[in-house]
Amino acid sequence: MKHHCNRDLFVSELNDLLNNPEIQRMAGYEQHQGNTTLQHVLNVAMVSFRIADRLGLDIDERALAKGAVLHDFYLYNIPETGLSDYRHGVSHPELAVRNAKKVMSLNKKEENIIRSHMWPLTLFHPPQSKEAVVVMMADKYCAVREMVFRKKTV
Repeated sequence: MKHHCNRDLFVSELNDLLNNPEIQRMAGYEQHQGNTTLQHVLNVAMVSFRIADRLGLDIDERALAKGAVLHDFYLYNIPETGLSDYRHGVSHPELAVRNAKKVMSLNKKEENIIRSHMWPLTLFHPPQSKEAVVVMMADKYCAVREMVFRKKTV
């Protein structure tokens, strides 16, 4: 019998996160051809859940939601920083972890989901759980879809 992820638990955690005023701040930052960072992380969260569910993975729905929503919690507009794409790519996961820890507690799995989502660019921070691999894959899929096809939602 195929395992199905608990959608209700995932959506409940997602709603709790999205009701956090600090997380809502991501709506003020642009990313990927006109998307906001908040829309992007919501896209990644929903695609992550669909991937896990379709693969029949036994996952931690709370960690998946938290890691997906917080993976880009860096709170700046990339062009305004002067950072190259590479420098932003390698540095923002650690900043996202630091910012997230200021507003909520993170367990080791959640930290790794955030820290490893840019792997293999972040060579020394590989994904260490199914949830981290799923968010990493979903992030790349959503980024390409948002940039190439200019899709605001997935």
